[in-house]
Amino acid sequence: MGKTKKCYKCSTETEENARLCPRCNVKLGARTESGIAGKPGSPALKILFVVLLLAIAGRIAGRSSSAGPAALPAPEAAPAPAVAVSNDAKEQLIRSIKEKGSRELNAMGVADLGYKDDALRVYVDQRFNNLARSQQEQLVKIVANEWAKTLAKDSTPIEILEYGTGKKLDEWVLK
Repeated sequence: MGKTKKCYKCSTETEENARLCPRCNVKLGARTESGIAGKPGSPALKILFVVLLLAIAGRIAGRSSSAGPAALPAPEAAPAPAVAVSNDAKEQLIRSIKEKGSRELNAMGVADLGYKDDALRVYVDQRFNNLARSQQEQLVKIVANEWAKTLAKDSTPIEILEYGTGKKLDEWVLK
């Protein structure tokens, strides 16, 4: 007998070119440096399993960090009287938000801001879609809080639109 390899299951020595173990009938893999035949398996399949496990771990980690501790509800205050806000005030607010954070908003994928009735319209490009949902909400909340203060409302409807086409991607109500 020339070079031999051992079965990974029962450690029986077989010829190097043997495909099956003569004792336990297990399919043998390639001979390793130690002389023991490794389990047969596709490297591509192993890589796929590793990627799948990392994706699952990432989802679990993302859920646990976004869940956070439950916040206690704020005591209810008397509702503020509905105040009609003029279109000029809305226009000024949109301009001031654009001036304050135009560079930062643009870097995150917010291309433009606008409104229709009391709904804030956020025009976004592909960079915004690449952000995680929690990051998107955080970014929009910054703008929405200013909008809600001006309108003197507790909640604000927000429309997320694709820049250039005006296609509605999503609609949120932030409180």
